[in-house]
Parts: sequence; C-alpha cells; structure tokens
Amino acid sequence: MKLKSLFLWSLMIIGAVSCKYDDGELWNKVNDLDGRLTNIESQLTQMNTDITSMGAIVNVLEGNVYITSVTETENGYTIEFSDGKTATITNGTAGKDAPVIGFDKDTDGKYYWTQTIDGQQNWLTDENGNKIPVTGNDAVTPQLKVSTTGYWMISYDNGLTFAEVLDENGNPVKAVGEDGQDGSDGSAGTNGDSWFDNVTYDPSTGILTLIINGETIQLTVVEPTGIPTDAQAGLPPTVNDGDVTFNMPTSISALAVDPSNPKIGRFNLAGIQANGEWLELFGTGEANQNVWVEINGIQKGIKVINGEEVVTRSRAGLPVAKAKADVVFLVDNSGSMNEEANKVAEEIIRYSQKLNQNMDVKFGCVGFSEGGYINGALNITDANTLSEYLNCFTGTSRTKHYGESMANPPADRNDLETKAQPYGRTGGECGGMALHYADENFTFREGSNRFYVLFTDEPNQPRSNAPWSVLTVKQDSEHYNWDASKGVIYTVWSGNPNDPSNYQNWLYSEDPTLFSNYTGGISFETTGSFNVNLDDLPLTGAITQSFIIQFNITPDLTIGGTYDVTITICYPDGTIKSKYTYKGIQFVAAA
Repeated sequence: MKLKSLFLWSLMIIGAVSCKYDDGELWNKVNDLDGRLTNIESQLTQMNTDITSMGAIVNVLEGNVYITSVTETENGYTIEFSDGKTATITNGTAGKDAPVIGFDKDTDGKYYWTQTIDGQQNWLTDENGNKIPVTGNDAVTPQLKVSTTGYWMISYDNGLTFAEVLDENGNPVKAVGEDGQDGSDGSAGTNGDSWFDNVTYDPSTGILTLIINGETIQLTVVEPTGIPTDAQAGLPPTVNDGDVTFNMPTSISALAVDPSNPKIGRFNLAGIQANGEWLELFGTGEANQNVWVEINGIQKGIKVINGEEVVTRSRAGLPVAKAKADVVFLVDNSGSMNEEANKVAEEIIRYSQKLNQNMDVKFGCVGFSEGGYINGALNITDANTLSEYLNCFTGTSRTKHYGESMANPPADRNDLETKAQPYGRTGGECGGMALHYADENFTFREGSNRFYVLFTDEPNQPRSNAPWSVLTVKQDSEHYNWDASKGVIYTVWSGNPNDPSNYQNWLYSEDPTLFSNYTGGISFETTGSFNVNLDDLPLTGAITQSFIIQFNITPDLTIGGTYDVTITICYPDGTIKSKYTYKGIQFVAAA
C-alpha cells in the first residue's frame, strides 16, 4: 500500500539520522495502522456488495422486481430476484468511521441514496446538488474505497472516478483514526462487514426481515409457480395505429387468484375473432408466442390456456380449470314482441343447454316492458333453472315474473322485485335500464366473463334518463360508466323493416345495436317471426374459444386494487396485429 510505503520511507530516513533512536513504538504504530487499513480494505468488498444489495431491495419495495428465493449462508443469506439477479446479505455493522450508505423515500415517492456521518443523515447528491436515485433510468449505485492517505472516497460512475466523502462541514472523512496530541487511535467497528444490522428469514411464512440502519423492512418471497417470470416476459413488438389489422375489444374478466395456486393470478379473455377466424394464443417463452400482457406498465410473464384445450380436456374427463362465463338475456316483453316471444324463449333454452355441455357457464334473465320498467328477473343460475323459469308461462309472460310460480322459487325473488322499483319508468322499451339493473344487482361470479344478449324490436328509450342510455357504454361519452370486465353486449334486432340506425335521438330514441358496437359485440337482425339460431352469433365462439391467462402474483398486485391491462397480439407473419388497453380492471379475491 502507498500509505505504508510512506511510513517505511520515513523510518529509513530516521534510521539514517540517528542509529540510537528507539523505533519500537513507531513500528507498533505503523503495524497497527497497516492492520487497520488492511481490515477496512477487506471489508470494502462486502460494503460495496451491500450497497448493490440495497439497490435490489429498493427495486422490490417499488414493485419493479420480487424475491423468488432465499438461501441461508454461513453468515447471512443469498437472495434471488425475479429479474435473474442475486444479492448476498450478511449480518453486522459498518466500521465506526465509515460513512453509512442507505436510502430513504422522498416526498415524490421515490427512493434516493443517503449517507450518515457521525449520526447525521443527508442525501447523497451529484455535482449539481441533485439527489441520486436508487432505481430508474437515472439510477446510480455508489461505490466506496479508501484513499492512499486514509480518507473515504465515493464513486458515482461505477468506479471510474472517485471523490472524497465530505461531512456536513465540508471536511473529508477519515477512514482510519490517527494519533493526535489529545486524541487516540480510531478503530474499525466490531463485526465491521455489513450495514444490515440483522437479517432473518422465516420459510414457513416466506417473509424476509431486514433491519437496515435501525429500520425494519419485511419482504415476501414469491416462490416459483411454473408460470414464466416477469423477467422472462420481454418487450412486445411495437404495434402502431397504422399497423392494427383488427379491433380487439372483447370481454375480459376481473383479475383473480387462480384456484390451483394462491400465488398465481389469472383472468379470462373471451375468444377473439380476426380475419374471420378464432385466434389461438401462445404465451411467454413459447416458440410461436403471439400475445403479450402488460399490467400497470409492467410486462408480465404469462401462460395461456386456449379454449380448445379446455374443451378437449373436459370431454376426456381430465382435470381442467374451465373458463367461466355468465350470460344474461335481456328480453323485451312488450306487446310488439308477442309473435317472437315463444321462439325467443325456446332458442334461449336450447342455446343455454348446449353451452352448458363443455364450459362453465351460468345464466340470468331480465324482462322489460313498453312502460319502460323492469317486470321480471332471474339471477345468475344454471341452464335447467333458466329453462324452468322461461317455461312457467307462454308468450311475453315468459319473462314477466320473478320465479314465484316455479316448483322451487328463487330465494331472492322478492329482493330482486324490490330492487327493480327504484329504476322507475321511462315510458318506452329501455334495454339500457335492464342492462344496468342486471349489472348492479345480479350475483355474478368472481373471475367470470360477462355477456349480455339483448332481444328487442324497439329503439332504446331512456327518455332523458342518462343512466339507461347507450352512451353509458361509450368510452368517450360523459355518461360512460362501464368497463370491459362488466361485459360485452350482443343485440338481436327483430324490428325490420325499420332499420335501427334510424334512431339517433340521444337519450330519447337510440339505436340499440350501439350497445354492441361500443362494447365489442355484434348485432344480428332478423324478421318478426324470429328465424334465428343463436349459434350464429359470435357469442358462441367468444365463450368456447375463450382464454385463461395466468401470471405470477407479485407484490405490486394487491387484492381490491384496479389495474390497466394492455394486451398486444402480433402474429409472426404480421397478418394479425392489435393492441388494446382495458382500463380499471379490478383484482378480486378468488377466481
């Protein structure tokens, strides 16, 4: 070391001047100083490792990464993170004379590096006086070393250049004490190899507890689930507006905990049709990956279970987590629907029984009249109960009740009837009222896709009541109060030869097929005799070709929160490209 060499040259000069000088005490000081410098240098590697580890911890606190495993070592732990990086943390305290490097959160919610000297904590700043961020594009990881003259030095450019560490008075900070007239030797701290005061890991709870500079931080370990990690997700191909080949909006369920593993999240995405074909999607790490998922700006590693796989496994009697769908039929039972009513009911029964064969589908029904009010409802139930409900009466009376005449009347029939009263009357058929009544009062299953099928031969007539307008499902409308997880609407219009597009009187007489246009469904026009097969609606494919998309539940995802989910689909040959963001999707407790 240079410092030691200087002392040795001094000794040689003294020896040349006076052979009688007793140099024993001086040699003791030299050896003691050399030992203390060597001790500090041996600690520097761990101290700089600790600084890097603290940066990794902040990444966890900010939700950028998560801990995947903790392995105990001889004097601490090795921590693995979801981005593939590792950190080694040991117990102990830094030397007494060392500037303690730490981090703290500022008022902007971001973490910045700090240094504590003689108990005084200050922000670490660059040459322009700006605080130095721990994470992000401008992040810097400080490095420490000791100068040849025994002072602490710090680098902000990965060790290319170093500057002296200064205390609050602007004085350089000694790494090693030296004798003064009234002073005594400074010393390195005991156990001087770490700034982590204590580190413990409880494998039974998966909680890693760190005490850093007296502050306790607890982090949860997210063990591997078999789902690709977010670090493996990569970035999706760029899809600009001009590159989009199809419009993606479809039903997306709420985010939910997967029933197979509480550490896995999932959502259901209704089948997607492009260029006349139902798409098959492949997730992270697959050779033919064509779908990417981003949740609140973080690319997620995903596994995709296609609807075809669900159906195949179901028919073979193999275990499978079926995609769930709740389908509600909104039926206009006004007098003008009299000739269609029986065929509508018969087709609903046939169709629901068919859907029930291979998918986890439940059904509900709402009846509404020419008076502009709700006059019947059946909450989410199975296909057989729906059939019994519709067969209690004939004609338009099939949906003008709450199940009171059924062999086993629904327990909530009186409650549903009571809840219909505050919706009042609009004086005209109003599918929008029936839609929102179901949305607000039915017991939809958590994690299910929602679909509505509206049967009517009249325009939507909210009569100035904005809450029942088609504008409530139009994203750029001031009356919008919908989101993709609330469901897609299909419209069966039997009002020919009166084209529904003739009705464009907002809040009074509105084109009912716009409910479909605005939510990603389609409309189907038929004649008054109702010659239609619901199998012809894309609804069948949207359910049977739906996807289960699984991802790891990371610390940044919390039950009860709402998230923006961006889905990018890009086929390798470029023929199919789309990108769409579903806003305000809730994260619920169970699928």
